Amino acid sequence: MFSDKDLQKVAGECGFYKKKSDFMPTMFFDMLLYCASQTEACSLEQASCMVSDKYRLKISKQAIDERFNNHSVVFVKEILKKALEKQLSKVFVPFFLPEFNRIRIKDATRFNVSDRLSNNYPGSGGSKGASNATVCIQFEYDAKSGKILSLDITSGRRNDNTDAKETVTRVDLGDLVIRDLGYYSLPTLTSFDKSGAFFISRFGSKTNAYEIQTQEEISFKKLYATMIKGQVSRMEKAIYAGKTERMLLRMIIEIVPIEIYQKRIRKIEEVNKRFGYNTSDDYKARCHLNIFITNVEPEDLSIAEVLKLYKLRWQIELMFKNWKSISKLDEIQPMKYARYTCLLNAKLILIVINLQIIWNLKRYYYVNTGKILSMFKCFMTLQRNFDTLQEILRQKRKKSEKCLLRISKLLSANHWKEKRKNRYNYEDLLDLFICKSNI
Repeated sequence: MFSDKDLQKVAGECGFYKKKSDFMPTMFFDMLLYCASQTEACSLEQASCMVSDKYRLKISKQAIDERFNNHSVVFVKEILKKALEKQLSKVFVPFFLPEFNRIRIKDATRFNVSDRLSNNYPGSGGSKGASNATVCIQFEYDAKSGKILSLDITSGRRNDNTDAKETVTRVDLGDLVIRDLGYYSLPTLTSFDKSGAFFISRFGSKTNAYEIQTQEEISFKKLYATMIKGQVSRMEKAIYAGKTERMLLRMIIEIVPIEIYQKRIRKIEEVNKRFGYNTSDDYKARCHLNIFITNVEPEDLSIAEVLKLYKLRWQIELMFKNWKSISKLDEIQPMKYARYTCLLNAKLILIVINLQIIWNLKRYYYVNTGKILSMFKCFMTLQRNFDTLQEILRQKRKKSEKCLLRISKLLSANHWKEKRKNRYNYEDLLDLFICKSNI
């Protein structure tokens, strides 16, 4: 995937490699991936030993530290960009929601880092539990093909709503966008609709909803009372959203279990008590409900299908959990900016390669056996088999294919996803929508 020639070309374009040197870009890249693959902290001394063992090149840890500079940061970021560009993209199953071009699922993960990085990755600071330095990774992928659509490292201070507004033009005709409330913005959703894209979103608590016929604002207190009286657990209605530029939408409402309602009330009461606010009756009524909005027509997605499809968003939460628990993305030891950023990007390069291998094998085995590989189990095994993964990355095509075959046999032995009681997983959703498409 990354030949010596490719790496040297990228290094030259980035100013990282200007003249012949004992410590070539290929050596630096291999050393960096080795450090990124380690679950424990990898010191400069260990990096020096790795280069010495593999390349028979004696280099001090001070010399390695000097290689981490602005040029190396640009070099590694460019390699990550090329890794994203080289992704193979095939629809998981042709009959999985063919009416949509892509199913775009996006979320972010944040973690605190050393205060010495506060100038480069400023955090919120000041408030309880906030840090002066925070990294945010914005991640978006296509649930139909597994292709990563965006992977951006930003400051933790930049919120999801800002990201949604600044990246609105990335969404294309026929895409279905699924995101949580952090990205919610009615103008952004309006932009999606005007560009011919679709969305499923939770309804923002500060957005007004209006009846179609009477133009009156909807009271969720009255709506909840009506649902209880009629013993209706879920319903949908056409509404106008927004005070000025009103948008015609489907609103889907379901009553949540009492324990979830109580949890929500406790949370909002704590916040309001801190700032001296009172919780309105209408907001309390909203806490009884899950409220979603979508511009997808009822004949394309029913109420039940919208609710089930929104659960796909939890897959990205599971990915973040894997990144942190297996790749230790949030546990990189304190170090200078250039070295930290190179190491973080290198970990993301490995994650991109791992996800590509897993998604393509998941597709192959699902089509041929009807079973789905476990993302967590596969991630764990690939993390432990870094040497094989490095061969796939750095060897020529024939050797890489042999390594991939070896990995394939390893993962297909006992890495299948287990069925969890009372929980919808990706396989259930595939079966549901493929069955609907065939009908």
